[in-house]
Amino acid sequence: MGQISSHGKNAFGQTGRLQELDALRGLAALSVVLFHYTHNQPHIDSNFAFSYGITGVDLFFMISGFTISLSMTKISHWKSFVVYRFGRLYPAFWMCVLITSAFVLIYDFQHFKLSDVLINMTMVPAYFGVEDLDGSYWTLAVELVFYLWILCIYMAGKIKDIELSGMLTLMVILAFHFFRPFYPALYTLVVTKIQLINHFPLFFSGILFYQFSCRGFSMENLLLMFISIFAAFYLHDKGGRAMYLISYQEHLLIILFYHVVFALLIYGKMKFLAKPQLVFLGTISYSLYLLHQYMGRKIIDSLLTYTHANSYFVIALVVLLNILLAYVVTRFVEIPANTYIRNGYKTAVQQSSIKTLHPFEIERKFQNHSHQQT
Repeated sequence: MGQISSHGKNAFGQTGRLQELDALRGLAALSVVLFHYTHNQPHIDSNFAFSYGITGVDLFFMISGFTISLSMTKISHWKSFVVYRFGRLYPAFWMCVLITSAFVLIYDFQHFKLSDVLINMTMVPAYFGVEDLDGSYWTLAVELVFYLWILCIYMAGKIKDIELSGMLTLMVILAFHFFRPFYPALYTLVVTKIQLINHFPLFFSGILFYQFSCRGFSMENLLLMFISIFAAFYLHDKGGRAMYLISYQEHLLIILFYHVVFALLIYGKMKFLAKPQLVFLGTISYSLYLLHQYMGRKIIDSLLTYTHANSYFVIALVVLLNILLAYVVTRFVEIPANTYIRNGYKTAVQQSSIKTLHPFEIERKFQNHSHQQT
């Protein structure tokens, strides 16, 4: 089985990023875009509505479980995790919120509130009783709660036993859902505010796939994987968005399909996905996901109203426009800001460590550095 070492080298011949996962991330983002542009839209034949695209977020959650597990092997302190996640998520998100806000100001001026924009920049507006500026933002709160969960596991020194922690968490979640008749008010509050409990099995599956990829096959983890899959089946109608759009059988088959894809990926059987176009799509997928729904739908409606052009041509045009704008945000905001924050943090850590050294140790480090240069 292909394995990923703790140094970041992996079975796919890459260092740092897994191109197959980037491609999957890009396909997941595109599927969500097509779902929002075709489902329940008056200008689209219902037979061509891509309702299955709603499950693209399921794939996102599995990918997140896998990649965050990999990220945890590269940090030496919990502060690193917090800073790196902040740099990865927030600068690009803030820019996308500002862009979306401009469209809200144009198309829905009477409902525009600056306070709502500012609260949305926290990524958790639901905790303040404010709606997401863009309907796609709901998944960000799910991701943040998952990051908090895995950070707690790390700080407790249990990251090496993450399978056990994940299984215990999964059991608590399933019990909470199963006994919901005993606390209906609390249940409604929790499933609304902490939506991770509706999707945790998908993150857990991603974690288990990472364990398979770096530790090899084990019957214990295979059993945990089956439990995670069946837990995902059980949670289909417990609060996730897919329950309103596709049947239980359809969702079951799609979840199974995603697990098969991941299994093939860690065996190195998905290399055909590592095409430049798909990897590029994965690279810009975060910004594409954040920008597409509100802005894209408004542009589509405007073009159809004033040009009477073919609906599918307009959708294709707006998808390309979203990809272009997502590239601009990724290229000029996400990557530079992330790099700046990471480098600034590393410099601060190095300076802090130097200040705590004994003068003799500082002199020895200086001598070693001078010797290396000569």
